[in-house]
Amino acid sequence: MSRHSFDPDIAALVGLNAAVIFQNITFWIEKNQANRRNLRDGRYWTYNSISAFAELFPYLTEKQIRTALDKLIKSELILKGNFSDDRYDRTCWYALGDCICPNGQIKRTKRENDAFAPEGKPSAPEGKSYKNRYKPNINPYSSRGSAADDEAEKILAAYPEDRIRRKGDCLLAIREILRTGITAADLIEAVLAYASESAGFTRSKVCFSDNWLSSDRWQRYVRDAQIQREAAKAKEAEALKGLAVWITDRSPLCRHISPSQITALLAAELVTPLQIQAAGLG
Repeated sequence: MSRHSFDPDIAALVGLNAAVIFQNITFWIEKNQANRRNLRDGRYWTYNSISAFAELFPYLTEKQIRTALDKLIKSELILKGNFSDDRYDRTCWYALGDCICPNGQIKRTKRENDAFAPEGKPSAPEGKSYKNRYKPNINPYSSRGSAADDEAEKILAAYPEDRIRRKGDCLLAIREILRTGITAADLIEAVLAYASESAGFTRSKVCFSDNWLSSDRWQRYVRDAQIQREAAKAKEAEALKGLAVWITDRSPLCRHISPSQITALLAAELVTPLQIQAAGLG
């Protein structure tokens, strides 16, 4: 059973509902900061839709959630942005405001703030203004057709089609995961493993792609796949050792050893070419 908490000082400032939501936003931002994820414009961000917040806080209506978020933004406890690749995706991103200044958050320099001009003024470089100051000016993943884009698309395509949600956020999360050192092959294997495991689940029991990726549920499947590969390698190594004994003993069973196995035995330096010839396999 989940427990929700809040800071009394924050509650006194913006109300109980907003304080509870603020605590949740802070938790995910600190987690992203620890994992070096979702760093944009010198701040760490988290994202959620109103409907997702409603699932997290079933005792609040969507109207109460919107009001609470508006209070947090107005009080400058949080900042609001939109970093989705999909221009039709209205999922909002949130970062902690300057008045909080968490450990490790990067403060905006005076020079950076000076790069923004009032709306409609041509003096701001590249069309930046106060209205869009917290939106990304340059999309770091805007280059289409790159290897990272292709890999992310292939990985997401392996997810059950009826469970894919917020494609832009999913592709962004996949690229973040790949930058941590996880290979595309590992992640595809993890996606396929979850798809197979949950094939008989009802819609209410499945995990949609955005949540599966952002909540790190993929990690268990990657670990399981790695463990299985290591076990398979160990089993293969033991089998090669057994074949090496056949060869050194010149066993009649050597006739069952395939050319690929001979190549593997030589690569592992378990036998020599002379031993292979002596066993009648040369």
